[in-house]
Amino acid sequence: MPSIERRTFLGTVAAGVVAGLGGCSSSCPDSDPPEPATTLGTGEADRGFDTLPGGSWPTPRFDTANTGFAPSRRPPTTAPALRWRTTLPAPPVDDATTDVSPPTVAGDRVFVTTGEGAFGLSLREGRERWRYGDLSPATVDSAGSYGRSLAPPVLNGDTAYVPAADGVVALRVDDGTERWRTTDVTPTGTPVVADGVVFVPTGDELVALDVAAGRRRWAAATSGGSLPAVTGGVVVVAGEELLGLDAATGDRLWSSSVGPESHPVVADGTVHLGTYEGVVGVDLDDGTERWTVDRGGGRTYSTPVVTPETVYAVERPGEAGDATFALDRTEGSPDPRWCSYVGEGAVTAAASGHAFALQSGPGEDRKPPRLLAFTERFGEAAWGYRSAEPLVSPALLDGGVVTATRRGTVVAVGGE
Repeated sequence: MPSIERRTFLGTVAAGVVAGLGGCSSSCPDSDPPEPATTLGTGEADRGFDTLPGGSWPTPRFDTANTGFAPSRRPPTTAPALRWRTTLPAPPVDDATTDVSPPTVAGDRVFVTTGEGAFGLSLREGRERWRYGDLSPATVDSAGSYGRSLAPPVLNGDTAYVPAADGVVALRVDDGTERWRTTDVTPTGTPVVADGVVFVPTGDELVALDVAAGRRRWAAATSGGSLPAVTGGVVVVAGEELLGLDAATGDRLWSSSVGPESHPVVADGTVHLGTYEGVVGVDLDDGTERWTVDRGGGRTYSTPVVTPETVYAVERPGEAGDATFALDRTEGSPDPRWCSYVGEGAVTAAASGHAFALQSGPGEDRKPPRLLAFTERFGEAAWGYRSAEPLVSPALLDGGVVTATRRGTVVAVGGE
């Protein structure tokens, strides 16, 4: 494992010097794959959780602002163990690189979609509690890695809103029975539910549906965008252009010349984006650019994860392996603190002093893909979960992590 001194090297140099590293063969000084202190394999799972993990993970990015940060969650950071593993029927879906959606969690249920429909699983032991088979799930741009994935159920109160290829279905979370179904929208992205409204991306429009019955409230023209962010009465859509819309009416509030290459993330009045120019911060009120962390051209950046202290983003330089960057949030432009080589992957979630990254590709040492838990301050790999198949974005809970292989096996990890 690279030393702490090596990982914190970026915190001792100015951003301009960091940009000078762009010509190196690796994205950051740590060119070796991280070696976690503990690694879980694919062995036998325990009988389940003795104590049910607390908290919820209602959307693939935790909240309606897409931060990926659950401030009160304490996922396992020591003594991790595989609690259960459940393989679902998951026939391939056209144009999707995954056969199962990222999981969402509420109460004692885990929710996913596959080509067989929507599923509610027991959080305690992974057993199937209900299945709604009368839908073909929508496919969306992945929030965590390359390609397209199945859209997950989005949870709000006692209802799961499931984007399908031909509309949106609202299901009861306890038994999967249908509350309502609308077929006058065609989702091309993951909906966001806020303030009594389901905001549904449809390719060239964002459509607002009433949560009670699915009735259309308004529709606004967009240039794409598959996972909007909603906060403070503003809907931010990142398509070919970045737009701010009034959440109540759909009226355009502003547009920005920034070219998004990621989903929008909003924190403290700033829209955070991955672009070709770097990680960019845009003012939520008027769309003006506030700052840019620029490490040279020819690089794209994943959707950031934003905590009160840190902005995480994966740099994809093309000529070298992807690298996870942790940036200190400051009054001006964020400052690089540490980085770590991850092969192909993305940081998708953070909670309680740790960030979780997906390593999608085999890496230089040809090891299987895995989920990695990094410490926030120093970027040390605390533990990892290995799999023979790539993984989807995890759900973080108090004392538990739920993820899935791309071929339909849902897994839960518990620990201290």
